[in-house]
Amino acid sequence: MTRPCLILLALLVLAGCGGAKNSNGVNSSADKPKGLVAEVSSPKADEGADGVTASTKVKLGGLPGKKVTLEYGLVDALLGSESETEKVVHRYVTTKNVVEDTQTVHVPKRVINSPLLVHFVLYGPDGRYLASADTPEFGPGS
Repeated sequence: MTRPCLILLALLVLAGCGGAKNSNGVNSSADKPKGLVAEVSSPKADEGADGVTASTKVKLGGLPGKKVTLEYGLVDALLGSESETEKVVHRYVTTKNVVEDTQTVHVPKRVINSPLLVHFVLYGPDGRYLASADTPEFGPGS
């Protein structure tokens, strides 16, 4: 397959992670609890000498007392498959007020041996998908 076909395949696989895009371009679940704001947006990947620092903005609240977890996984940008299991970035307990937060993860240079991206995802208290966003590709050949 050619590279554009592989990238398209990767995007189709990632689209299968759940949710639908809202008007802000944020992937979010249609069945999240009424009143709960749970968004992941503005993912970035900044390359440095020792690896990549990936970050994303998280917007949560509106329904107090809900436990929400932000996790991330590395995705092979060519194959669309996760290179490792998702890891917890941060655990939240929502409040009535909607708050914004920025979270970062570091991907060491030794791990980056093909084009990768970071898939950030929010899960609700029951483990259901709430929202997600992906960084741009980084690494060799990206």
